Amino acid sequence: MKKRKYLIFLLMGCLFPCVLWAQNAKTQKVTLQLKEASVKEFFDALHHQTKLNFVYNNEQIKSIPSINVTAKNESLTNVLDRIFKSAGFGYNIDDNTITLYRIRHKDGDKKQVNGKVVDGLGDPLPGVNVAVKEEKNVGATTDMNGKFTLKAKPGQHLIVSFIGMKTQVVLFKGQDNLNITLVEDAEAMDEVVVNGYYTKNKQSFTGNAISVAKADLEKVSNTNLMSALQVFDPSFKLQEDISAGSNPNSVPKMRIRGDSGFGSISETNLKNDPNQPTFILDGYEVTAEKVYDLNMDRVASVTILKDASATAIYGSRAANGVVVITTKAPEQGRLRISYKFDGLVQTPDLRDYNLMNAAEKLEAERLAGEYESTDPFTQQKLDMDYSLRLRNVKRGVDTYWLSQPIQTVMGQKHSLYLEGGDRNIRYGISANYQNNPGVMKDSFRDRLGIDVNLQYNWKDKVLFRNNLSVSKVKSQESPYGSFSEYVKTNPYWPVYDDNGNMIKQYEKYVATTYVLRNPLVEAQLNNRDESEYLEVTDNFNIEWYITEHFRFKGQLSYTLRNDHDYSFIDPASVRYNISQYTDGEGVLKRGEAHNYDQRSHTLDANALMTYSQNFGPHFLNAALGVNVTENKYANVGFSVIGFPSGNMDYVSFGKEFLNQSPDGEEGLSRLFGSFVNFNYTYNNIYLFDLSGRLDGSSSFGKDSHFAPFWSAGIGWNIHNQKWFSIKDIVNHLKLTTNIGETGKASFSPYEAQNMFNYYKGKYYGGGGGGLGAIITTYGNDELKWEKTRSWDVNLEAEFLKGLISARFSYYDKLTNNLLSNVTLPQSSGFAYYRANVGKLTNRGYELNLRAFPYRSKDLTVSVFGTMAHNKNIIKEISNSLKARNEKIDKDQDNYQAEYGKRYETAKPQVQFKEGESTTTIYAVRSLGINPMNGKEVYLDLNGNPTYKWSAANKVACGDTAPKIQGSFGMNADWKGFNVNMSFLYECGGQLYNQTLVDRVENASLIYNADRRVLYDRWKEPGDVAFFKDIRDNSRTELTSRMIQDNNVLQFKSLSIAYTVPTKLSRKWAMERLKFTFLVEDLAYWSSIKRERGLDYPFSHTFNFGVQVQF
Repeated sequence: MKKRKYLIFLLMGCLFPCVLWAQNAKTQKVTLQLKEASVKEFFDALHHQTKLNFVYNNEQIKSIPSINVTAKNESLTNVLDRIFKSAGFGYNIDDNTITLYRIRHKDGDKKQVNGKVVDGLGDPLPGVNVAVKEEKNVGATTDMNGKFTLKAKPGQHLIVSFIGMKTQVVLFKGQDNLNITLVEDAEAMDEVVVNGYYTKNKQSFTGNAISVAKADLEKVSNTNLMSALQVFDPSFKLQEDISAGSNPNSVPKMRIRGDSGFGSISETNLKNDPNQPTFILDGYEVTAEKVYDLNMDRVASVTILKDASATAIYGSRAANGVVVITTKAPEQGRLRISYKFDGLVQTPDLRDYNLMNAAEKLEAERLAGEYESTDPFTQQKLDMDYSLRLRNVKRGVDTYWLSQPIQTVMGQKHSLYLEGGDRNIRYGISANYQNNPGVMKDSFRDRLGIDVNLQYNWKDKVLFRNNLSVSKVKSQESPYGSFSEYVKTNPYWPVYDDNGNMIKQYEKYVATTYVLRNPLVEAQLNNRDESEYLEVTDNFNIEWYITEHFRFKGQLSYTLRNDHDYSFIDPASVRYNISQYTDGEGVLKRGEAHNYDQRSHTLDANALMTYSQNFGPHFLNAALGVNVTENKYANVGFSVIGFPSGNMDYVSFGKEFLNQSPDGEEGLSRLFGSFVNFNYTYNNIYLFDLSGRLDGSSSFGKDSHFAPFWSAGIGWNIHNQKWFSIKDIVNHLKLTTNIGETGKASFSPYEAQNMFNYYKGKYYGGGGGGLGAIITTYGNDELKWEKTRSWDVNLEAEFLKGLISARFSYYDKLTNNLLSNVTLPQSSGFAYYRANVGKLTNRGYELNLRAFPYRSKDLTVSVFGTMAHNKNIIKEISNSLKARNEKIDKDQDNYQAEYGKRYETAKPQVQFKEGESTTTIYAVRSLGINPMNGKEVYLDLNGNPTYKWSAANKVACGDTAPKIQGSFGMNADWKGFNVNMSFLYECGGQLYNQTLVDRVENASLIYNADRRVLYDRWKEPGDVAFFKDIRDNSRTELTSRMIQDNNVLQFKSLSIAYTVPTKLSRKWAMERLKFTFLVEDLAYWSSIKRERGLDYPFSHTFNFGVQVQF
């Protein structure tokens, strides 16, 4: 008995401390302050204070989100309950050890989740995707009120995602009601694809699309949307125009994945360009000029659709790709006022000009024998000419003519935006003005725009939107004329005489047919070349949320546009200093005015029904729609001649019509299309997409009014496979492929029909009641749709949770029934007719890379690079194009200059040959200049050297399309500061260096020329020179000697921005304050040394901006 008492006492003595320890562990107080801590860091902090040990499963705790906790002298158990109970974990306290375990739920433990999703202003968000992270076949979509219901277990996580918002992962703790608030995210554009009709979840998308948010665009350019886009998509390219340079009135030509057709182009607004993409603005097609003049502050995002799966719903407008632009929609809340100011400074870029100075130019003329003659009398006059010019050189005359017509200019841009409203009615009003002067004096393009956007939400069931947009653009070309006139003017001629008067004409002793004039004289006259347009557009949209799964969307747009062009040539212009206008009646025909007015109407209507629903692991998304467009125009133009003076420039002062009477034209075209899209996803792993469209157009022949277009695509989200075990390394891996057929109709409405003009010169029928007609255009009623069959493969990958991302695409396109003009013999009475003439393939690949070398709380640095390759091959051409090629060769062989005029320099002609590219350069192979006689040695087709040039020996010697092109750059964010740099590059292509011909070897030394005329031409036997004899004035024909490798690197943009902290800006009564500095086209390096900006120089742009929101 006594032993038993001792034993009980001993056991109590041993157990009591353990019980006391456990009890003390439960009642221990802790003080913590942790932010974004891991479970391990949390337990380490507890161990440091309590000396307790913790046991847990590393794999299980990965589902626990980062821990944020603040506790001051709080019991340990309260802190543990607060952290782990909501995460679906429990714990046991045993002696000095705490064991963490996952709470297992049975299927019957699922609870119904009733939730509501709103934005930052508390407004419900319809169409939000809500999915259970742990169960891929469980999900829901919010209704018009932002509400959703689904079943989940406490401790599971809900993934909530929506267009333009940051995706949230919400822990379900078993509560009856769940309220979720989503905030905006510029990067969220990567999660969806906007195709102009509707949006698609990127995870289920099988096509190829690049989406760019406004925040990224404005780091590259805040005035030119087209220019900015080429930094983000390597297949999107603006073609450099070395003639137009930085002319603000020149709309650039664009390409997506190279050239895919032949054809003619209207240079005014790039209408009928067979290689231009289609532009969609808020669901409606617009012109390239409209996009060029678009206020970038209105833009929310841009999506470039490139393959059949992405573009097939646009049918006959999709073969060259589609650029979808979405503008801002007003947000709910109190009245917010945003103002943005940009000050632009443009400076001319003349680095590509290498002209001779006065002394060099005079020496070059002497070496070329310009002052030598076998006639003694003429030699005396030539000596006097040389002495006059030498005297000017010795007294210091060396005029830099390039500086005369140009200037450094300042422009300005103002944007004002007001928005607000409640849940039912929202409004947005914007006004903008941009003054954009050019670096050529008195040239400009000014833009003024007003937009009014209203939205009405009726009973959370129907949403009405109306956007009224008014824009006016006024432009003027420089009265100083072409920049080339100043490039050619000799530097030994002064601008003013000794009395300060402008010299109009320079003296010469040897009489010739040319007159040496001061180009500045013309700029002092009243010459004008102006244009303007006023465009009013009203877009009305209705969205009806019929049920949770069915939605209807209707769109109607009407655009009225008035264009006016006016030009005037002063009667004092030097072009009238010829006998035709100086004698007799010709005096009364000096001066000319051209007036052109056009009014156009565009009606665009869309109706769309969409359906989307989950069936367990199956997700269906379908769309059915119709599209109708109508374009109607009427124009009138006339030219008047015979003006008494330059000040009387109104048309009523003219003496008579140039062509007896005004000209006018009317036109009407319609396009009807119906389309369907079906998208299926299984378990968010396997994807299938099918699209079809039937288009009907009034532009085609009688048997080809309608044509079908289609696409089919499949995809595989490999990262969602259960067996994919490297998700920590590769968190996203997607493979898609698609095939389809799209089309284009790049020609005027009536080219399938014979066209007639009224014969206004004579009336018939005795009493004057009859009116004749003349056939002017030969139609082709067998004209067919141009169609492109394409196949694409796309691979997307993301590593280390977005630290590195990559996208690779390969495509193969075949275009049939290529449209082009076919030249007719003069005996037919017509210049050409339109016909289907051949087949063309385009193959290429694209690569996009992005990485974050450094990421921390305050500093984020990212780098990016893109690369694209495209090669097109002509597979088949018609006999008419073969005849055209033969005619070009024949004309080149038999070329003779017009009587009394100097020859025109040879230029490569576009020729289409089977097996070659549309961008191939054809020339005769050259061995270079013979050092013994300064003559060029050619190779014939058999490889034999010859001094005789023949077009029959022309072969493919180069290709203007680069082998690769793309961009690279970096972006850094640090405590409100942002620095962004971007570069463009291209390499592997060739160019025919026309500067070497026009400005060096065939340069007329009547005018100034490239410095290489003096230093690099052959002068005597033994000279090893690139250029032929300086005394050889013969025409340089097309040879490989002038074809050079073209490698280009362009410093596209440098952007520096600073956003003032909100706490500070609010002290100044501002919600947001941001300062920006942006430089565009900072530097340009090329392996080819040639003149750029022939008619209008290039320039650098410096932009200083400030953004304020109240």
